[in-house]
Amino acid sequence: MHNSKIKNSVAITTLLSALFFCSIIVLASLSPLADSGPNVNTFGSVGKWLSLGMILFLYLLPLAFYLLGMHFLKFVMAAFCSIGLLIAASTLLLMPALFLFGLEDFSGNLASIIGVMISCLGLLITNIVWFVAAFKRPSATMQESV
Repeated sequence: MHNSKIKNSVAITTLLSALFFCSIIVLASLSPLADSGPNVNTFGSVGKWLSLGMILFLYLLPLAFYLLGMHFLKFVMAAFCSIGLLIAASTLLLMPALFLFGLEDFSGNLASIIGVMISCLGLLITNIVWFVAAFKRPSATMQESV
């Protein structure tokens, strides 16, 4: 019973994390950052769809095998979660710095920038919750009842 509760919480937080990560990609493709270089993904481009597909593949494949009983994949998902934490934190810190130092022209696109920052914050919180859900020790009363 307890094992299925852990699996459910890991699955829910993994899917939320995937949703936030995909929203960062989509919102960033709508922001002025999409015009900042030759190798960025603009909205509707093939590169953006490939990025979204790769992200979903890297989230859902380990999750599916974890749910099928391969519990060691929790550590693979933890590595991906750590990378997501790094990306979310660096993007969350980079966006205000670009704005404050005037390195990017954000005129008229403040809503998309705020959307990226909110998605980054959501990803950051969700990934921290994922670690708690995935690696939480069962309580003493729960161990005694089993």
